[in-house]
Amino acid sequence: MKKETSYSQILKSTSIFGGSQMLVIIIGIIRAKTIALLLGPAGVGIIGIYQSVVDMIRTGCGLGLDTGGIREVAAANNLDDKTLLGKTSYRLNWWFLVAAFLGIIVCIAFCRPISIWAFGTDEYVLSIVLLSIPVFVAILTTGRSVNIQGLRKVSYMAKYEVWGSLVGLLVALPLYYFLGLKGIVPAFITTSLILYFFVEFYYKKLNVRLIKTSGKEVFEAGLSTLKLGIFIVISGIISTASMFFVRAYISRSLDVEAAGLFQSAWTITTVYLGLILKSMGADFFPRLSAIAENKTEIKKLVNEQTYVVLVISVPVIIGMLLFSEFALSALYSSKFTNAENILQWQIFGSFLKLLSWPVAFIILAKKKGLIFLFSEIVFYISYLAAGYFLFPQYGLDAVGIGYLIAYIIYLPLIVLIGWRISGFIWSREIMTMIAIGLSSICAAFYISHVEVVNTWIFGSIVLFISLFYSFYKLKKVFSLEDMKNWFSKK
Repeated sequence: MKKETSYSQILKSTSIFGGSQMLVIIIGIIRAKTIALLLGPAGVGIIGIYQSVVDMIRTGCGLGLDTGGIREVAAANNLDDKTLLGKTSYRLNWWFLVAAFLGIIVCIAFCRPISIWAFGTDEYVLSIVLLSIPVFVAILTTGRSVNIQGLRKVSYMAKYEVWGSLVGLLVALPLYYFLGLKGIVPAFITTSLILYFFVEFYYKKLNVRLIKTSGKEVFEAGLSTLKLGIFIVISGIISTASMFFVRAYISRSLDVEAAGLFQSAWTITTVYLGLILKSMGADFFPRLSAIAENKTEIKKLVNEQTYVVLVISVPVIIGMLLFSEFALSALYSSKFTNAENILQWQIFGSFLKLLSWPVAFIILAKKKGLIFLFSEIVFYISYLAAGYFLFPQYGLDAVGIGYLIAYIIYLPLIVLIGWRISGFIWSREIMTMIAIGLSSICAAFYISHVEVVNTWIFGSIVLFISLFYSFYKLKKVFSLEDMKNWFSKK
């Protein structure tokens, strides 16, 4: 019974948070489709590079405050200590404000080098200077959302993301329509402000009574928070910088349209497949952190989480492999179907990513920041090196192949690290599910990537088998009665 309750909790958090994320993704699909039609691959490429700039500076100047901040707010809330919660929120608000101003300074200071590296010219300097506004607002937005997430107000998180995405879409599309490429930066600014408005609205609804503390206490306690997040922020900088370099390299080696093709494939694999991970992570990481010193419980929980990951993800990955060309055409336009090969390689690699994800959280739960950073460096060095050396022979497809190669290297490393620091190993049942899932995905990849007779017939058979198997495994740990209980309890 305990096992079923644990699986039910995982599926509950995934379903509830995932539902709101689906709405956000649908809004994002409409946005991406419209932008692709209005601006074409060049516009999508520029937006991708601008987004990399914003993400890179936001991550670097955010100082890892979000990760440590969520843990501190949650800890104060669990102790039911209103005074500690008020002091923690006050301190975090100040630190995020400082980080936001730091973001402006960095964005302006490096505007010229960024423009030259990304586009090979300094004509984008003013645009990058203006991006300092969404950088500033994004960091402040993160600060508010840390409080909301730390207090586990999942409904608030769902609402501000949906409303922010929807209103942002309605405001941004006229800018793209009337201004074309010149509307990209104004759209970045307005959408960031709109999201901040909704996050601030729900933050106010928390009714957290801020308790002012001395500057010395704010500084010293903030340094303690930074110790937890410093390795994560360095990892984030490496991640966003790596993706910026990839987009910039493609843009300079080929053209901006090629960068747009890469962006379309990257968005599908990281954003849409990332929905599975984001939905699960909201509940999984706090639970794992609570049992970080219990090796038996770690093994049990990570295996349960991997079980659910496999049940949900394998049919999705197979479907995306078989319908990759349609997905690109539907989500963007027919001009983006040339990214099909990249997308297929990255989808294959995403299966290994989904396997590594629950295990990688063991490192964070055990507070092994340096080891976590090492594993991330190994991944991105492998990804960049593979893409770079394969590029002369395979062209744009090299970045997709490199993604798969990087995860072939990363997954065994993560499993080895997980075993060394916690004694974690996959159960026999999970190993069997991995083997069946990998075989199905390999078959779907072959069918979709290589010209075969009766592609749709064979592909449909593989997809049907994977759906039937996932449904069978799901019924073993979950029932409709469990779902009814979610809504019958307050």
